Amino acid sequence: MTLLHCTQKLLNELRNPLLLDPDTLNPETLGDWYANVLHIDRKKCILFTNEKTLYSFLIPKVKKVKLHNIEEEFLINLNLNLQAEGFGLESINKVMQEHTQLGFAKTSNKSVLGSMNEFAFEYDFLIRKEGGFDNVKILQINQQVNRTPMSAIKYQYPIETLKTLLLGTEPVIY
Repeated sequence: MTLLHCTQKLLNELRNPLLLDPDTLNPETLGDWYANVLHIDRKKCILFTNEKTLYSFLIPKVKKVKLHNIEEEFLINLNLNLQAEGFGLESINKVMQEHTQLGFAKTSNKSVLGSMNEFAFEYDFLIRKEGGFDNVKILQINQQVNRTPMSAIKYQYPIETLKTLLLGTEPVIY
């Protein structure tokens, strides 16, 4: 089972779902994800970040209905982002199979949270720079953010660490 480690802010929005103990679970290839609610351009958004790779994607303009179906929204948007990144059907199916069961937990990795704060600033800047959500294509913004070297993964790009994990390719070091 894959866990969505939610910030307290997001857990409050979700009306405190049942939390699982992360120590009792066996992480799959990608492992767990972290999630936080952000406000960008006066719109509520959810940022998801993978614990192992720091690969991230933003779901913009989230309504309460989407919050109540956060697991489904996560899977739909993960699939769309992997397709936009050019991953093949075999890799995407593997990831989707690993994520058939999702649970919730509190955040526990401060390094991932710090990286998420950096991503939040970057998303805010990129979206405001383009004049707001009406003028951006979120899949392209997600791709741009995932091509930012991150110190928590030894200054590699999150997209490259994801490719290494999923495809077994050598990481690109810049």
